[in-house]
Amino acid sequence: CDPMEARDIMWSRTRQGQVAKQPCPMGSIGVATFRCLAPDGIWETQGPDLSNCSSPWINHITQKMKSGEMAANIARELAEHTKNHLYAGDITYSVSAMVQLVNLLDVQLRNLTPGGKDSAARSLNKLQKRERSCRAYVQAMVETVNNLLQPQALNAWRDLNASEQQRAATKLLDTVEDSAFVLADNLLKTDIVRENTDNIQLEVARLSTDGSLEDLKFPQNVGHGSAIQLSANTLKQNGRNGEIRVAFVLYNNLGTYLSTENASMKLGTEAMSTNHSVIVNSPVITAAINKEFSNKVYLADPVVFTVKHIKSEENFNPNCSFWSYTKRTMTGYWSTQGCRLLTTNKTHTTCSCNHLTNFAVLMAHVEVKHSDAVHDLLLDFITWVGILLSLVCLLICIFTFCFFRGLQSDRNTIHKNLCISLFVAELLFLIGINRTDQPIACAVFAALLHFFFLAAFTWMFLEGVQLYIMLVEVFESENSRRKYFYLVGYGMPALIVAVSAAVDYRSYGTDKVCWLRLDTYFIWSFIGPATLIIMLNVIFLGIALYKMFHHTAILKPESGCLDNIKSWVIGAIALLCLLGLTWAFGLMYINESTVIMAYLFTIFNSLQGMFIFIFHCVLQKKVRKEYGKCLRTHCCSGKSTESSIGSGKTSGSRTPGRYSTGSQSRIRRMWNDTVRKQSESSFITGDINSSASLNRGAMANHLITNALLRPHGTNNPYNTLLGES
Repeated sequence: CDPMEARDIMWSRTRQGQVAKQPCPMGSIGVATFRCLAPDGIWETQGPDLSNCSSPWINHITQKMKSGEMAANIARELAEHTKNHLYAGDITYSVSAMVQLVNLLDVQLRNLTPGGKDSAARSLNKLQKRERSCRAYVQAMVETVNNLLQPQALNAWRDLNASEQQRAATKLLDTVEDSAFVLADNLLKTDIVRENTDNIQLEVARLSTDGSLEDLKFPQNVGHGSAIQLSANTLKQNGRNGEIRVAFVLYNNLGTYLSTENASMKLGTEAMSTNHSVIVNSPVITAAINKEFSNKVYLADPVVFTVKHIKSEENFNPNCSFWSYTKRTMTGYWSTQGCRLLTTNKTHTTCSCNHLTNFAVLMAHVEVKHSDAVHDLLLDFITWVGILLSLVCLLICIFTFCFFRGLQSDRNTIHKNLCISLFVAELLFLIGINRTDQPIACAVFAALLHFFFLAAFTWMFLEGVQLYIMLVEVFESENSRRKYFYLVGYGMPALIVAVSAAVDYRSYGTDKVCWLRLDTYFIWSFIGPATLIIMLNVIFLGIALYKMFHHTAILKPESGCLDNIKSWVIGAIALLCLLGLTWAFGLMYINESTVIMAYLFTIFNSLQGMFIFIFHCVLQKKVRKEYGKCLRTHCCSGKSTESSIGSGKTSGSRTPGRYSTGSQSRIRRMWNDTVRKQSESSFITGDINSSASLNRGAMANHLITNALLRPHGTNNPYNTLLGES
């Protein structure tokens, strides 16, 4: 086999039929292997075997367990370590460590058993310590399981072969149930303990069966989509000494690692006639009562559970199944014995079973591939071409608003920063959205995308605020608001991203794209602020429109001012609609995953820069004037020189008209310098008549300068808009 790089390891040339060995990737310990297949001389298609690669911290945990440290403390440390990047060996070690820790906890609890010579107070103190130790251990154990089932740990699981995956997942199911009952047995009174995370929800209950009982439902939050219910009759029949202990667990992502290879399934004619695969298409939900009989309890009233489908498309033949395994080998298979289907639809399936164990729904699944490749290729092409065009347009806008002195104003500062935010966001989108093979880089890209897209929305909101201020403000403020705009424009997005990262930094980056996690409420850290900004902008722009049309009669004499207001408000509304529609299509695509929504989101997202260039540069009269000046300066410099030489030869015979025109040019420059020295907004609406003589031009300049000294109250407030046109 030829040398190649795989999984960050360089594999040297290897003979056919032999196994290459290399040290595990940097940051891990152990030996990785890669088989060269005979007689073809190609590397094994499944890739290198990194199942023996693990993190250095496992030795530290092992030493602590040998020293007999408190199980709850070791479990807490294990939970902290598994938050970091995981290798295949970390998965198998962590599950085995949890098995050892629950045994260690059991031994330590025996030392806290009240003795016959203990006083009542001492006995109570020991029982309270037992309960506290169990609660602390279970809490840490749940966090560890949550870490192992994170999407970021998927590659570590994939580095295990199918049988190792199955064994680790089965051990995990078994040890979680054992831990739950250790806690249930050590609760001092009837109580319900709940531990909820993204990937595992656990509920442990010690209940009294005396008196009236209600049906027991898990989980309590109805919005999850999956639930299981035990009847009151079942609880009473299986109680002992007037009490019953119950454990419920709901796992996300665990079914992926429980093989469907030997599953017993009832397949209909649809499945028989297609090339399908069998998948676990739901969370795994566990129900157990009175541990020593939990897997052997057969119920007079069947347990009823409803699970939400993981995939809603191209699935059929739902089978209500449970994971049947042996504790000695920790191997098992999916079985349908004792379970039957009650109802099903596209998103949910409801089942009933006459026993308790680990349940899930298996379904036949058909992959649709014939059109996806074409659509993916076309969407990639549209994305690259559209965003590159958008980046060019945004770059022109940034150059325009930064380097043309005549355009410097508060409003154009907003435009400039809006363009910068969108430019950086789209550039990051182009180069970083698919960096899923590098988890840390992926998370950084996701956080930066979150920040800059929020910044774009915030600067769009500030444009609405600025238009509102310009329309309602009677007395023009001489102080620029730029520092406040910068504080809000970048400070608010930074605050939102910082809080989001502090709450759940692991939700930045997924196994599919470098964006925010969609399967939790984390996506609302973007949707919430964006929706609020759009709503506020609608309010501000609505007021601006009202005032614009309400005062049309006042503005008629100054049609240029009215035209400016109209173009600004229309541009702001159009940009609001474009950004709003873009992300509306994006959210609909996330929820429905339809091709139409994918095209609409891609096209609208790609055209934002071009749209801003058209509305804020091409259609703005003053920007066009600046472009004209720039072209005349750089393209007509030769002609200007020749004109100067010619005029020098005939200076003695200049006509008054010629002299007046040249002086008027100087007057224009004087006027521009005067305006720049004043506040950024101006109350001046007139222009110097291009046919004025020198004396009339000087008089006009005098009158204009005096106009700057008039009280603000004598001016129409809408004239302030001309200062920024």
